[in-house]
Amino acid sequence: MGSGGAPFSGGFVTGPQASWTADPAGTLSKSGDLLVTDLKPTLTGSGFSSSDAGSYDRAVRRWIPVPRAQVRDDGLAYSYAEPFASKPGSLNDATRIHVVSLADGTDRVIYSGSPRSVLAYETDGIYITSVVYYRDDLGSDLWRLDPATGAATAIPNGAPFEAVVGQYAFSDGGVIMPRTLVRVDIQTGAQETWFHTDGPGWIWFVGIDGSGHPIIDVSQDVSGPKWQLEVVTAPQVLTPIATITIHALGVTDSHGTWLAGDDGVYLLRPDSTLVRVSEVTGGNIAGGCS
Repeated sequence: MGSGGAPFSGGFVTGPQASWTADPAGTLSKSGDLLVTDLKPTLTGSGFSSSDAGSYDRAVRRWIPVPRAQVRDDGLAYSYAEPFASKPGSLNDATRIHVVSLADGTDRVIYSGSPRSVLAYETDGIYITSVVYYRDDLGSDLWRLDPATGAATAIPNGAPFEAVVGQYAFSDGGVIMPRTLVRVDIQTGAQETWFHTDGPGWIWFVGIDGSGHPIIDVSQDVSGPKWQLEVVTAPQVLTPIATITIHALGVTDSHGTWLAGDDGVYLLRPDSTLVRVSEVTGGNIAGGCS
């Protein structure tokens, strides 16, 4: 688990009481628009966006300066976006996309050009989206980069996406108070509405469970004092989980999906039961359980 903003302090929720223990090797600091590990050798990631954060990589047993989605499945490589100014003295208006090998420490640039953000490092490539710097909007359009060559493949019907998992990407449109969740087949571009509400409330996208189903928190009115956690198993087919407030992306492993709620850390098990495993609050889930 990691603290909610830079500088980050990583640590573990362990023991019979599921208490928080900070890891002295888990601190991440800001360096300009980048996140860097305090532990040597230094690893670098993007620190420009409010959603940028660190995660714990069990394959190499160290904290790294990118979210888990930007780490390759085997944990031995990750990708990040580096904002930069194309002209001296100007604001950031361009991006370099890096691939870092955790096996040998190399850091290669595979893209340099218009602003982009890394969404996910999947088995078939690195998914990136176009962004507008100095705005909070989600990105638009979608490409898959070959991590070896940087060759880009445009994905049909690109749109703002919260997550890419396997064959599908999920998007709430990147709007304020979204009411619709769309699934896009990233091979064909086919779009399908998986959830829509005509009520006064709105949704938070909080992750993908082990079966590839999106998890959302749905407010019961526009002010959102009560939230209903749901798993969307098919278009407009919901499995209600609990009345709980969760507004941070979770992490899924063999045990289920770990979620950081307002009142503690929860595990959403594969059988759709939700268990509070700790009263620790104030951070984001940085990795699963060993």
